[in-house]
Amino acid sequence: MSLHLKLLLVTAFWGVTPTVGRVLAHYHAPFVVVAGRFVIAAIFLLWFTALARQFVRIPRRLWWRLLVLGVSGIYLHNGLMFKGLEYTSATTASIILALVAIQVVILDFLFYRRRPDGFAMLGVGLAFCGTAFVITDGQLFEMAEFAVGRGEVLIFLSGLAWAVYSVVGREVLEEYPPLVISTYATLVGLIFLLPALAHQPELTIAVYSDPLAVGCLVVLGFLGTALGFLWYYEAVSEMGTVETSVYINLVPVFGVLSAAVFLDEQVNSAALVGGGMVLAGVMLANRPWANSPSAESD
Repeated sequence: MSLHLKLLLVTAFWGVTPTVGRVLAHYHAPFVVVAGRFVIAAIFLLWFTALARQFVRIPRRLWWRLLVLGVSGIYLHNGLMFKGLEYTSATTASIILALVAIQVVILDFLFYRRRPDGFAMLGVGLAFCGTAFVITDGQLFEMAEFAVGRGEVLIFLSGLAWAVYSVVGREVLEEYPPLVISTYATLVGLIFLLPALAHQPELTIAVYSDPLAVGCLVVLGFLGTALGFLWYYEAVSEMGTVETSVYINLVPVFGVLSAAVFLDEQVNSAALVGGGMVLAGVMLANRPWANSPSAESD
């Protein structure tokens, strides 16, 4: 299978996650669901890491980073996303989560003083306007009077948690293989997730005795997490970060399409226009050609 096909499948796996989360939302047990997903993911990630013989000892100076990665990228990002999907549509969630690249740009500026250029700043503004357009159903000028729903806030915070994961993990990924860091971060996240299984035993039994729910968790854990991470980082190592990152822009596209196909969610004009604005903004803020060798030599 070609790397390009693998990347297309990875973005489809990640794009369908809000749709699957919406299917499981009726249990009102987001952390129970996420714990199951990452138990399955951890099993396969440990297996992949063992096959690659990449187990290494992480020095104590980096333990705090692994803690932040596990809490932000595994525990908070997924828990908040699945909780948010109890209150908002998978379509809206997919569009809001596309802001992660914008949030990374902002965090880079706040904590590392990496000043974005004019095009990136334009992209930041355009993406946030696009999100506001979706949330207000096209009534952007009534934003001051519009009450943003709980679901949209939780999804936004979920994306912010992943942005923290991306920024904090950058330096660790320069020293250790991505598969190793993903595996260790998953194990740390599980430490915080597993108590949820005992906290609400009746919900745990209800989720794990439902064949549909278990099937969804296997899809999320194996395809969306373990295999998705493996294929994505395989592409990064062979194609480079710049070319690989282009495919990430397809995640919200697959998210909106999967919500329409599997949940019969209606994609109205506000979602199309706002989603297009977000996608354009993300591409401006994280445009691959700005970091390409040809661009750097000009």
